Amino acid sequence: MNNASMKLNREVIQGDTVEYWDNELDKPALILIHGFGATTRFQWFRQVEMLSEKFRIILPNLLHFGNSVPGESKYEVTDQVQFVKNLVDELKLENFTLGGISYGGLISIEFANLYPNQVKKLMIFDAPIKFMYASDIENVCTTFKVSSVEDLFVPATPKGLKKLWYLSSSKRSFIPSFFFKEFHEKMYVGSQIEKRKLMTALLAGMDEYAKHDYDLAMPILLVWGSNDMLIPAERGKMLFDYLGENAEFHVVFKGGHMVNLNKTKEFNKVVKGFLSEN
Repeated sequence: MNNASMKLNREVIQGDTVEYWDNELDKPALILIHGFGATTRFQWFRQVEMLSEKFRIILPNLLHFGNSVPGESKYEVTDQVQFVKNLVDELKLENFTLGGISYGGLISIEFANLYPNQVKKLMIFDAPIKFMYASDIENVCTTFKVSSVEDLFVPATPKGLKKLWYLSSSKRSFIPSFFFKEFHEKMYVGSQIEKRKLMTALLAGMDEYAKHDYDLAMPILLVWGSNDMLIPAERGKMLFDYLGENAEFHVVFKGGHMVNLNKTKEFNKVVKGFLSEN
Protein backbone atom coordinates (compact mmCIF):
# COMPACT_ATOMS: atom_id res chain seq x y z
CA MET A 1 0.00 0.00 0.00
CA ASN A 2 2.90 2.36 0.74
CA ASN A 3 4.51 1.67 -2.63
CA ALA A 4 1.24 2.68 -4.31
CA SER A 5 1.06 5.91 -2.23
CA MET A 6 -2.26 4.79 -0.73
CA LYS A 7 -3.62 6.94 2.10
CA LEU A 8 -6.39 6.01 4.50
CA ASN A 9 -9.28 8.48 4.78
CA ARG A 10 -12.36 8.58 6.98
CA GLU A 11 -15.23 11.01 6.40
CA VAL A 12 -18.89 11.36 7.26
CA ILE A 13 -20.86 11.42 3.99
CA GLN A 14 -24.67 11.61 3.93
CA GLY A 15 -24.74 10.50 7.56
CA ASP A 16 -22.51 7.43 7.08
CA THR A 17 -18.92 7.08 8.25
CA VAL A 18 -16.96 6.20 5.10
CA GLU A 19 -13.48 4.70 5.24
CA TYR A 20 -11.53 4.49 2.01
CA TRP A 21 -8.00 4.34 0.64
CA ASP A 22 -6.99 6.82 -2.07
CA ASN A 23 -3.64 7.56 -3.70
CA GLU A 24 -5.03 10.96 -4.78
CA LEU A 25 -3.07 10.98 -8.04
CA ASP A 26 -4.00 13.16 -11.01
CA LYS A 27 -4.83 10.15 -13.16
CA PRO A 28 -7.99 8.38 -14.40
CA ALA A 29 -9.93 7.01 -11.45
CA LEU A 30 -10.38 3.30 -10.72
CA ILE A 31 -12.62 2.08 -7.90
CA LEU A 32 -12.39 -1.49 -6.58
CA ILE A 33 -15.05 -3.06 -4.37
CA HIS A 34 -14.00 -5.85 -2.00
CA GLY A 35 -15.74 -9.15 -1.34
CA PHE A 36 -17.44 -10.38 1.80
CA GLY A 37 -14.50 -12.08 3.47
CA ALA A 38 -11.99 -9.23 3.66
CA THR A 39 -11.61 -5.52 4.19
CA THR A 40 -10.48 -3.63 1.12
CA ARG A 41 -6.85 -3.39 2.24
CA PHE A 42 -6.43 -7.17 2.46
CA GLN A 43 -8.51 -7.71 -0.68
CA TRP A 44 -6.51 -5.56 -3.11
CA PHE A 45 -2.99 -5.10 -1.70
CA ARG A 46 -1.54 -7.33 -4.43
CA GLN A 47 -3.02 -5.16 -7.19
CA VAL A 48 -2.52 -1.57 -6.03
CA GLU A 49 1.14 -1.11 -6.93
CA MET A 50 0.59 -2.31 -10.51
CA LEU A 51 -2.56 -0.24 -10.96
CA SER A 52 -1.09 2.93 -9.47
CA GLU A 53 1.19 3.28 -12.50
CA LYS A 54 -1.74 4.60 -14.55
CA PHE A 55 -4.66 5.14 -12.17
CA ARG A 56 -5.92 7.03 -9.20
CA ILE A 57 -7.01 4.09 -7.05
CA ILE A 58 -9.93 4.37 -4.64
CA LEU A 59 -10.68 1.45 -2.32
CA PRO A 60 -13.72 1.91 -0.07
CA ASN A 61 -14.60 -0.32 2.83
CA LEU A 62 -18.27 -1.19 2.41
CA LEU A 63 -20.76 -0.61 5.21
CA HIS A 64 -19.99 -2.80 8.27
CA PHE A 65 -16.43 -3.48 7.05
CA GLY A 66 -13.38 -1.80 8.51
CA ASN A 67 -14.51 1.49 10.02
CA SER A 68 -17.33 2.21 7.56
CA VAL A 69 -20.44 2.53 9.72
CA PRO A 70 -23.95 3.52 8.62
CA GLY A 71 -25.77 6.33 10.35
CA GLU A 72 -28.87 4.13 10.48
CA SER A 73 -29.79 0.48 9.84
CA LYS A 74 -28.51 -0.51 6.36
CA TYR A 75 -27.94 -4.09 5.21
CA GLU A 76 -29.21 -4.37 1.64
CA VAL A 77 -27.16 -4.49 -1.55
CA THR A 78 -29.01 -1.33 -2.58
CA ASP A 79 -27.63 0.37 0.54
CA GLN A 80 -24.08 -0.54 -0.50
CA VAL A 81 -24.68 0.74 -4.04
CA GLN A 82 -25.93 4.07 -2.67
CA PHE A 83 -22.95 4.14 -0.29
CA VAL A 84 -20.57 3.91 -3.27
CA LYS A 85 -22.60 6.55 -5.13
CA ASN A 86 -22.34 8.94 -2.19
CA LEU A 87 -18.57 8.54 -2.12
CA VAL A 88 -18.30 9.06 -5.88
CA ASP A 89 -20.33 12.26 -5.61
CA GLU A 90 -18.29 13.49 -2.65
CA LEU A 91 -15.06 12.97 -4.62
CA LYS A 92 -16.65 14.66 -7.67
CA LEU A 93 -15.81 11.79 -10.02
CA GLU A 94 -17.60 12.19 -13.34
CA ASN A 95 -16.48 8.83 -14.77
CA PHE A 96 -14.19 6.01 -13.74
CA THR A 97 -13.40 2.32 -14.12
CA LEU A 98 -15.23 0.13 -11.61
CA GLY A 99 -14.39 -3.39 -10.47
CA GLY A 100 -15.61 -5.77 -7.81
CA ILE A 101 -15.05 -9.30 -6.60
CA SER A 102 -17.71 -11.70 -5.25
CA TYR A 103 -20.19 -9.61 -3.16
CA GLY A 104 -18.43 -6.52 -4.49
CA GLY A 105 -19.00 -7.70 -8.06
CA LEU A 106 -22.77 -7.70 -7.55
CA ILE A 107 -22.59 -4.20 -6.07
CA SER A 108 -20.45 -3.06 -9.02
CA ILE A 109 -22.76 -4.33 -11.76
CA GLU A 110 -25.80 -2.92 -9.94
CA PHE A 111 -24.04 0.46 -9.78
CA ALA A 112 -23.16 0.29 -13.50
CA ASN A 113 -26.76 -0.59 -14.30
CA LEU A 114 -28.05 2.47 -12.44
CA TYR A 115 -25.33 4.92 -13.50
CA PRO A 116 -23.97 3.66 -16.84
CA ASN A 117 -22.70 7.07 -17.93
CA GLN A 118 -20.28 7.18 -15.01
CA VAL A 119 -18.66 3.77 -15.59
CA LYS A 120 -16.09 3.74 -18.41
CA LYS A 121 -15.15 0.09 -17.95
CA LEU A 122 -16.53 -2.62 -15.68
CA MET A 123 -14.64 -5.55 -14.16
CA ILE A 124 -16.40 -8.46 -12.43
CA PHE A 125 -14.53 -11.25 -10.63
CA ASP A 126 -16.17 -14.47 -9.35
CA ALA A 127 -19.44 -12.73 -8.50
CA PRO A 128 -22.97 -14.03 -7.69
CA ILE A 129 -24.82 -12.35 -10.57
CA LYS A 130 -27.99 -13.82 -12.13
CA PHE A 131 -26.77 -17.42 -12.26
CA MET A 132 -26.22 -18.46 -8.65
CA TYR A 133 -28.69 -21.09 -7.48
CA ALA A 134 -30.00 -22.49 -4.20
CA SER A 135 -28.28 -25.77 -5.04
CA ASP A 136 -24.91 -23.96 -5.07
CA ILE A 137 -25.54 -22.79 -1.50
CA GLU A 138 -26.59 -26.26 -0.39
CA ASN A 139 -23.48 -27.83 -1.92
CA VAL A 140 -21.19 -25.34 -0.18
CA CYS A 141 -22.84 -25.95 3.18
CA THR A 142 -22.51 -29.71 2.73
CA THR A 143 -18.88 -29.51 1.61
CA PHE A 144 -17.82 -27.33 4.53
CA LYS A 145 -20.10 -28.97 7.09
CA VAL A 146 -21.88 -25.82 8.21
CA SER A 147 -25.57 -25.33 8.91
CA SER A 148 -25.79 -22.04 7.01
CA VAL A 149 -23.80 -19.80 4.70
CA GLU A 150 -23.77 -17.20 7.46
CA ASP A 151 -21.79 -19.66 9.59
CA LEU A 152 -19.24 -20.01 6.82
CA PHE A 153 -18.85 -16.37 5.79
CA VAL A 154 -19.08 -14.92 9.29
CA PRO A 155 -17.07 -17.48 11.26
CA ALA A 156 -17.50 -17.49 15.03
CA THR A 157 -14.01 -18.89 15.66
CA PRO A 158 -10.52 -18.87 14.08
CA LYS A 159 -11.18 -22.48 13.06
CA GLY A 160 -14.16 -21.28 11.06
CA LEU A 161 -11.99 -18.63 9.42
CA LYS A 162 -9.66 -21.40 8.30
CA LYS A 163 -12.60 -22.97 6.42
CA LEU A 164 -13.33 -19.62 4.78
CA TRP A 165 -9.70 -19.39 3.69
CA TYR A 166 -10.03 -22.79 2.03
CA LEU A 167 -13.20 -21.69 0.23
CA SER A 168 -11.53 -18.48 -0.97
CA SER A 169 -8.28 -20.01 -2.16
CA SER A 170 -9.32 -23.61 -2.96
CA LYS A 171 -6.19 -24.63 -1.05
CA ARG A 172 -6.16 -26.42 2.28
CA SER A 173 -4.09 -24.64 4.90
CA PHE A 174 -1.92 -26.69 7.21
CA ILE A 175 -1.40 -23.67 9.47
CA PRO A 176 -2.91 -24.32 12.94
CA SER A 177 -6.18 -22.50 13.55
CA PHE A 178 -4.75 -20.33 16.35
CA PHE A 179 -2.59 -18.52 13.76
CA PHE A 180 -5.86 -17.12 12.35
CA LYS A 181 -6.82 -15.68 15.75
CA GLU A 182 -5.50 -12.13 15.26
CA PHE A 183 -7.07 -11.75 11.82
CA HIS A 184 -10.35 -13.16 13.11
CA GLU A 185 -10.40 -10.64 15.96
CA LYS A 186 -9.77 -7.71 13.59
CA MET A 187 -12.29 -8.82 10.99
CA TYR A 188 -15.20 -10.30 12.93
CA VAL A 189 -15.14 -9.68 16.67
CA GLY A 190 -17.56 -6.86 17.40
CA SER A 191 -19.28 -6.94 14.00
CA GLN A 192 -20.56 -10.52 13.67
CA ILE A 193 -24.22 -9.59 14.06
CA GLU A 194 -24.01 -6.88 11.38
CA LYS A 195 -22.13 -9.08 8.91
CA ARG A 196 -24.64 -11.91 9.40
CA LYS A 197 -27.45 -9.49 8.62
CA LEU A 198 -25.62 -8.44 5.44
CA MET A 199 -25.30 -12.07 4.34
CA THR A 200 -28.93 -12.83 5.21
CA ALA A 201 -30.08 -9.83 3.16
CA LEU A 202 -27.90 -10.92 0.22
CA LEU A 203 -29.30 -14.45 0.20
CA ALA A 204 -32.88 -13.21 0.56
CA GLY A 205 -32.42 -11.03 -2.52
CA MET A 206 -30.73 -13.53 -4.84
CA ASP A 207 -33.95 -14.49 -6.62
CA GLU A 208 -34.66 -10.81 -7.25
CA TYR A 209 -31.19 -10.12 -8.62
CA ALA A 210 -31.45 -13.17 -10.88
CA LYS A 211 -34.32 -11.37 -12.63
CA HIS A 212 -32.47 -8.09 -13.16
CA ASP A 213 -31.71 -7.09 -16.74
CA TYR A 214 -28.25 -5.74 -17.49
CA ASP A 215 -28.09 -3.95 -20.83
CA LEU A 216 -24.60 -2.48 -20.50
CA ALA A 217 -22.66 -0.84 -23.32
CA MET A 218 -19.29 -0.28 -21.64
CA PRO A 219 -16.41 -2.79 -22.05
CA ILE A 220 -16.73 -5.54 -19.44
CA LEU A 221 -14.08 -7.91 -18.12
CA LEU A 222 -15.10 -11.17 -16.41
CA VAL A 223 -12.44 -13.19 -14.59
CA TRP A 224 -13.14 -16.49 -12.80
CA GLY A 225 -10.97 -19.01 -11.01
CA SER A 226 -11.25 -22.48 -12.51
CA ASN A 227 -11.44 -23.97 -9.00
CA ASP A 228 -14.00 -21.54 -7.57
CA MET A 229 -15.87 -23.66 -5.01
CA LEU A 230 -18.63 -21.11 -4.39
CA ILE A 231 -19.57 -19.81 -7.85
CA PRO A 232 -18.29 -22.28 -10.47
CA ALA A 233 -16.63 -20.97 -13.62
CA GLU A 234 -19.53 -22.20 -15.75
CA ARG A 235 -21.66 -19.55 -14.01
CA GLY A 236 -19.19 -16.96 -15.24
CA LYS A 237 -19.51 -18.37 -18.76
CA MET A 238 -23.30 -18.07 -18.51
CA LEU A 239 -22.92 -14.43 -17.48
CA PHE A 240 -20.53 -13.83 -20.37
CA ASP A 241 -23.00 -15.31 -22.85
CA TYR A 242 -25.75 -13.15 -21.35
CA LEU A 243 -23.84 -9.85 -21.42
CA GLY A 244 -22.96 -10.01 -25.10
CA GLU A 245 -20.19 -8.90 -27.42
CA ASN A 246 -18.80 -6.04 -25.31
CA ALA A 247 -17.74 -8.54 -22.61
CA GLU A 248 -14.66 -10.76 -22.44
CA PHE A 249 -14.23 -13.80 -20.21
CA HIS A 250 -11.07 -15.29 -18.73
CA VAL A 251 -10.70 -18.40 -16.59
CA VAL A 252 -7.54 -18.53 -14.47
CA PHE A 253 -6.27 -22.10 -14.13
CA LYS A 254 -6.36 -23.33 -10.52
CA GLY A 255 -7.68 -19.96 -9.37
CA GLY A 256 -9.99 -19.98 -6.35
CA HIS A 257 -12.93 -17.77 -5.44
CA MET A 258 -10.53 -14.95 -4.51
CA VAL A 259 -8.57 -15.43 -7.71
CA ASN A 260 -6.74 -12.11 -7.32
CA LEU A 261 -5.05 -13.39 -4.17
CA ASN A 262 -4.19 -17.01 -4.94
CA LYS A 263 -3.25 -16.49 -8.61
CA THR A 264 -2.01 -12.91 -8.47
CA LYS A 265 0.46 -12.98 -11.37
CA GLU A 266 -2.04 -14.44 -13.84
CA PHE A 267 -4.87 -12.24 -12.59
CA ASN A 268 -2.85 -9.03 -12.77
CA LYS A 269 -1.76 -9.81 -16.32
CA VAL A 270 -5.37 -10.19 -17.49
CA VAL A 271 -6.51 -7.02 -15.74
CA LYS A 272 -3.58 -4.98 -17.00
CA GLY A 273 -4.27 -6.12 -20.56
CA PHE A 274 -7.94 -5.17 -20.32
CA LEU A 275 -7.23 -1.75 -18.85
CA SER A 276 -4.66 -0.96 -21.56
CA GLU A 277 -7.19 -1.53 -24.34
CA ASN A 278 -8.78 1.56 -25.90
